[in-house]
Amino acid sequence: MARQGRSRRQFLTQSLALAAVPAVGVSALASLVGCRQSRTGDWVDEARAEIPAASRYGYFQTAGIAPSPTPVLDVVAERLHYQNLGPAAGDIFGEMSPIEPNLRAHLASIFGAHPEEVALTHSTSEGINIASWSLNWTDGDEVIITNQEHPSNVIPWYNLRDRFGVQIRAVDFSAGADVVAGIQSELSGRTRMVSIPHVSRNNGRALTLQESGRIVKLLRPGGIRYHLDGAQGPGCVDFDFHALGCDAYSTCGHKWLLGPKGTGAFLVRREMLDETLMSWTGAHSHASMDYDGSYELLPAAARYEFGTRALADFAGFDAALSWMENLGFDRVVSRVQELAGYAAESARRFGYGLASPVGEGASGVVVLTLPDGTDATKVYNQLAEREGILGSPVRSPRDFRLAVHFFNTHDEIDAAFGAIERYLTQ
Repeated sequence: MARQGRSRRQFLTQSLALAAVPAVGVSALASLVGCRQSRTGDWVDEARAEIPAASRYGYFQTAGIAPSPTPVLDVVAERLHYQNLGPAAGDIFGEMSPIEPNLRAHLASIFGAHPEEVALTHSTSEGINIASWSLNWTDGDEVIITNQEHPSNVIPWYNLRDRFGVQIRAVDFSAGADVVAGIQSELSGRTRMVSIPHVSRNNGRALTLQESGRIVKLLRPGGIRYHLDGAQGPGCVDFDFHALGCDAYSTCGHKWLLGPKGTGAFLVRREMLDETLMSWTGAHSHASMDYDGSYELLPAAARYEFGTRALADFAGFDAALSWMENLGFDRVVSRVQELAGYAAESARRFGYGLASPVGEGASGVVVLTLPDGTDATKVYNQLAEREGILGSPVRSPRDFRLAVHFFNTHDEIDAAFGAIERYLTQ
C-alpha cells in the first residue's frame, strides 16, 4: 500500500509537474484543470495556448473531430497510468469507480437533465442505435428523418428497413424550410419515431426551441418517439435537454466539447426509461440478477451501459466539461455565433452562396456553396495540403464546411476565404 502511494505521487510529479499533490480523485483532478485556466488576460489567447492544433492549423474541423486541450489529455494520462498500478486493487478500484457517476451528474447539471437520465456512451452513433433499436418494429412502421443527416442517422434506418420493413420518410431541413410543417405532412398512423438533427452537419441549421416545442405537441399525444441527433449541439449552440422536450438525445464528447475521442452520452426522459427498450445488454446493466433466470435493470439510463469501461477517457470527458465551464459556456456560444456571423458575411463579400441559415437557426457550422463546377473535395485537399487549413466537404458537391469554434479567429477566417479564392482563380 505504501509503495503504491509513493509510485503515484512520483507519477503525478513527473507527468503533471504538480509537486506535493496528495492522492486525489477525478473530481479533484478536474478542479486542477480549472485552476490551470485562470483567466487573467485575453481568454481566447489563453485557451488557444492549451490547444496545440489551434497554432498548427487553421482548424475548422470541430464538426468532424476536434482537438482536446492539453490539460484534458493530462487527466486521461494520469488516470490511465494510476489505474494500471493495480486495476483490481481495492484502493485503486475504489478511487476509479466514482468516475462514471460523477460524469453523469456533471453532464446532467450542464445539459439540463437529471443524473438518472444520462447514459455514458462512446459516440453519438451509439446513442442513435440505442434509440433506433428501442422499439419493437414491425413491417410497415415508419420513421421520419430529414434530407440533411449524417450517415449515422441514416444507416441504422436502412438496417431496420432491410431487417424489419421499416419505411423511411424524409422532410426538408434546408435553411428556411418549415421542418415542423414537413413532419406534420408526413405523419401517419404508422409513424413510430421522428429522429432528426439538433444541428445539421450538412448545412449548420439548428433546430430552435420554438420548433422543437411545436414538434413535441405534434408527436406526444400519439405516443410517437422524438429523438435528436446532437453530435453538433452542446458547445456549439445553447442546449437544454428538458427545454427541447425530446424523448431522447444522442451526443458525443469529441466535437464541440473538446473531450477525448470515444466518449459520448445518451439522454432519455426518465418517464420514458421503461419504454425505451434495450436491444443490447451486459454486465452492469442490471440492479440485480441470479442464475435462475431473474434480473432487474438499473432504474436509470445507466442501464444502457455495460461491460468494462475506459474510465480514464471518461475522466478526461469530465475534465473537458470543467475546462469549458471555466471558460463559460455562454461566452463560448456567444463567440461561436459572432464568428459564424463574420464567416457568413465573408461569404457574401466573396460572392459565395450559403447553405447555412443566418440569424435564427444559425450555428457554428458554416457551409459555403461554391461556384458552379467547383469540387469541394478538391478544395478541401488543396487547403489542407498547401495551406494547413482544415475544413470539410459535405453532402452536396459544391458545399464546403467551416466549423467555427470559439478558439478560431477573424484572421483565420480571412485566411481561409483568401485560400479558397486563390484556389478558385488559379
